[in-house]
Formats: sequence, structure tokens, C-alpha cells
Amino acid sequence: MEFRQLLYFLTVLQTGSFTQAAKKLNMAQPPLSRQIKNLEAILGVQLLTRSANGVTPTAAGKLLATYAQQLLELRDQADHQIRFAGTAVSGRLRLGLISSAVGLLPPKLASLTQYYPDIQLDIQEGNTYQLLEKLTARNLDAAIVRTPFSTEHIQSKALRIERIVAVVPNKYAKDLKATLDVAALEPLPLIIYRRFSDVFEQTFFAKNIRPFIACYCDDARTAVQWANAKLGVALVPESVATAYLGTGMQIHPINYQPWRTQIQLIWPDTVIASPILEKFIEIFDN
Repeated sequence: MEFRQLLYFLTVLQTGSFTQAAKKLNMAQPPLSRQIKNLEAILGVQLLTRSANGVTPTAAGKLLATYAQQLLELRDQADHQIRFAGTAVSGRLRLGLISSAVGLLPPKLASLTQYYPDIQLDIQEGNTYQLLEKLTARNLDAAIVRTPFSTEHIQSKALRIERIVAVVPNKYAKDLKATLDVAALEPLPLIIYRRFSDVFEQTFFAKNIRPFIACYCDDARTAVQWANAKLGVALVPESVATAYLGTGMQIHPINYQPWRTQIQLIWPDTVIASPILEKFIEIFDN
């Protein structure tokens, strides 16, 4: 199986036609068809189904398409990194970033690009688990994510520790102290960011309190937006609360040490760091 065969295969899928794929690849159709047949022969499976409506992948073809895209991206990345290994710091850095960590980057990146202007940044946003998946697949060089998470074969550097806070509509804020203990949450309708639900529920169980969970959601920003709509009290990291707080709202820190979350820079420990990645990691030492 050759890289060019994978490229041909993906191009046929993208265009849905051997004719259009051949035009895009600047080659004749018969050689393209032969290469796809050779690929099917090598793998021992049919990859494409041809019909009057075009070309569609079989189940095996869909699976190959996923791997083919990753293999081609890895080939390009390997070529790039090897060419620049041991040379001046230049080239591309593929960085994953959670939305709540955006504010950490501009000053650091400004100092990096000031001294190394040839660096090209490819920043991809997503949640922690999406970025971990991309990092594991080698589609990112590094990522800035938030605990808790569990994975193997990574190195990490702690960037910031944040406390969990309650985003409280004024109508629920009467008689609340500026800083709350966990027990003070019991009479409040809570909006829970699902990533922290196990931590919260274990704490409630251990302290023998049973607050009403009004809503679960999969994004801390959404939790704050629901609180802004006066639907309940959101429990989220402090930076998210501060960034998305609406009018008529208050932020009350939770005075409970285990309710902490850490923003971390992570990168694979199974590959040699490129000069670009090494410089990027170094800027967070200061």
C-alpha cells in the first residue's frame, strides 16, 4: 500500500467520481482506476461501490478513509519535522486549545513569534476530550486542556489552577455569603457542567446533602448562559464564569479545596519534540 494510492482513494471519495478525481489529480482515468483496483487487491476487500449516481465507499472503504487521512497527515508532519530538526526554529506548530484558555495564549505567542517570526501557528479549538483524541492520533503537536482527564503517554505542564464558583442570579443570592461552603448549595437549583458531575455528586454524598439538579449540560459556557437566563445556579470554573457573566448575576467562589481544576499544557511523550515544540513549551517556564 503506497501513499499515492491512499491519496488517489481519498480524492475519488471527495469528488464522488473517477472522472472528476482524475481531473483533480491531473492524470488519465484508466491509470487511476488501476491504482484503486491494485489497492483493493492488496487489502483483499472492495473499497468502492460504483453506480449511476457516482462512487460511494463500502464499510471497509469508510474505515480506510479514516486511516488514510491520518496516515497522509502524519507523513506530511514527519517530513516537515525531520526537515527542520536541528535547524533554526521555523515551520508549523499545531496547537489544540480549549475555549476557556484562550486568554492565556496571546502574550506568550507574541513573545514566541517576535523572536521566531517564521513559525506558522495552526490553532484548533475543541473541548478537552476532542483535543486529547487529536493529540493521540498525532493530529496535534500539543494542546492546552483542563483537568480532570485520564490518558497515557503524555507529558504535562501546569499553567493555572482555578477554583469552581457558583454563578448566581440575584433572585437566588439573598442571604448568601460572598464565599460559599458546599452545604450552602443545598437549597439552590443547580446547573451542572457534566464533566464535573462525578466530583460534585461524590461530594454531595459524602456531606449528606441533596441539592436539586435542575440541569446537566456539556459545556461550561452553556451552563453560565442557563444561569444568565435565571434558570438556576451554575457551577463552573472561575475563568468561564468571569468571561460569560450576564447582568443581574453574581459570582460566589466555593470554599472547598477538592473542587479545583487545572489548565495544563500537554504533549506526547512517545515522540521526540520538534525544535518548535521545545520553544513553545519553554515560553511557559517564565
